Amino acid sequence: MSLPKLETPLFVTKLPSNGAEVMFRPFLVKEEKVLLMALEGGEENEITRAVQAIIKSCLLDDEFDINKMSTFDIEHLFLQIRAKSVGEMVEMVVRHNQDDECKHQTTVAINLEDVKVNGEIQDGKIMINDEIGVKLRYPNLSDLANLLDDDDDSVFNVINNCVEYVFDKDNVYNDFTKEEIVNWMEQLTQEQFKKINDFMENIPRLSHEINWTCSKCGKEDSVTVEGLNGFFI
Repeated sequence: MSLPKLETPLFVTKLPSNGAEVMFRPFLVKEEKVLLMALEGGEENEITRAVQAIIKSCLLDDEFDINKMSTFDIEHLFLQIRAKSVGEMVEMVVRHNQDDECKHQTTVAINLEDVKVNGEIQDGKIMINDEIGVKLRYPNLSDLANLLDDDDDSVFNVINNCVEYVFDKDNVYNDFTKEEIVNWMEQLTQEQFKKINDFMENIPRLSHEINWTCSKCGKEDSVTVEGLNGFFI
């Protein structure tokens, strides 16, 4: 005799980037095991792959390609999946700044429903001068997986990959090779490139300010938790 089929609840959330509604289910025990193994390993690329795999399995709308989603849409969606899978309330351990005399750690409770994507969501159109502009998309997880810390070449490559098109008052230029866009970017002045770099440095992201009172010294303090890694509990 076969075992009874389990019904999985369905939920809907809106993507921060455009307000589109997406349907998802909680992750299952077998999927949580993949995530826990990645967390135990501590490798950022492994965690990223586990997050992508879980979202791909739990997302029930075929029209959405997670490989093309911005990092902040991914962060929001994964947190929603995590909240409906394990529970909205989580505990985190916080402490004062390392320079503070009190080294006590305090446990605080956070409602994941209160955690939002913060930062201005822009259209990505940047005017290089009075006549020429460039349209950028926000990076996805695959873009950032190839980004090495403090590596200028990696940052430059990510920016180039995020160029959708170049435009002027007469034309839109979107049929270019990687070499052509690299050469075009290299012709920019520092001031012009800074406009593009500022867009990339101000990507909206999941963040939440925690206000707490130390259970030992009684001092009030706050800390801002950002990105998916900050909420892996």
